[in-house]
Amino acid sequence: MASSLCLCAVLQTMNKVVFIREPISEDLANNMIALTLYLDSVDKKRIYYWLNCPGGDVTPTLALYDTMQYVRSPTATVCYGNCLGMGGFLLTAGGEKGYRYAMPHSILMMHHPSGASRGQASEMHIESRELVRVRDYLSLIISDSTGQPYDRVIRELSRNKWLDPKEAIEYGMIDKILTTPLPKPPAIGPKFRFDREAPGQGQGQGQDVI
Repeated sequence: MASSLCLCAVLQTMNKVVFIREPISEDLANNMIALTLYLDSVDKKRIYYWLNCPGGDVTPTLALYDTMQYVRSPTATVCYGNCLGMGGFLLTAGGEKGYRYAMPHSILMMHHPSGASRGQASEMHIESRELVRVRDYLSLIISDSTGQPYDRVIRELSRNKWLDPKEAIEYGMIDKILTTPLPKPPAIGPKFRFDREAPGQGQGQGQDVI
């Protein structure tokens, strides 16, 4: 398990790929922010965020979103599996327009943030006002990212808005459905050959095949 995690980390660094495969928590966001800042320091090539994210907390998601906007490297987002709630927000708002993708059978959903407060009535009133402020702020970002009118975003995201990839393109949530591979990054390290050669072919020619 440790070796597979190390290999995954090496591949992420070489190809500037970040995988988010769980709900966005404080710990996950801190790790992804650190990785984003490191990848940005390597070079200024595009960073690809592959998301299979069933949601997460608002504050750490916004922290990661702010970092994606801060770095000098351009960003791209790819949904595989599902992007729900704040995962859908990060897919739409985190990636540069024109570079927001989804796999053909992805499931996407956005909605307003929810909260649960307890205590005195005055405290619950303060918490509810803060929740409305965050809702309005997120809706403004989504409106700018999708091109949808702000009033429509406020109205439609008051309930879970489920979309398939085609509907997500129409809504402005993504830009393209990935039916062909992304452009391959430059090859790093030795080249491998996986084709079978006919008997006798390549022998005696002084060529070494890895």
